[in-house]
Amino acid sequence: MVEPVHEFQLLHVTQSWPAPKYEDPIYDAIKADPPAGCVPEDFGGLFGLRCEREAPTLLDAVAEVCHEVRTKYDLLMTDLGIEKLWEWSPDGRDGFGATIVGQLLLMASSRGQQLGYDIEDLVRFIRTAAAAK
Repeated sequence: MVEPVHEFQLLHVTQSWPAPKYEDPIYDAIKADPPAGCVPEDFGGLFGLRCEREAPTLLDAVAEVCHEVRTKYDLLMTDLGIEKLWEWSPDGRDGFGATIVGQLLLMASSRGQQLGYDIEDLVRFIRTAAAAK
């Protein structure tokens, strides 16, 4: 079975000051050898990847690329380029609404870790908060 191709952008946004820019040497390795289906791009001075990836869902595709970038280049990709997170689109698991969910999950993962939460804490929170009766 052929999986659908998902198109998305991933940005490396940090809370450090000064924030690294696209030209920063920390991005040299990933620029030279980006993940399959991804092309490095300058997003207003920020480093990012424009990706096309086969996967069962958009979230699967984003997670795979994030994992590859984290393990190979030690960069935590934290942004899908969504600016108006309060907007909503109930357009299914692979539409704009899914991109918003992905953005929120990336932000929660990054910011939670900065506060001392580990991945298990965040997963437990989601399971508990969203559990049905």
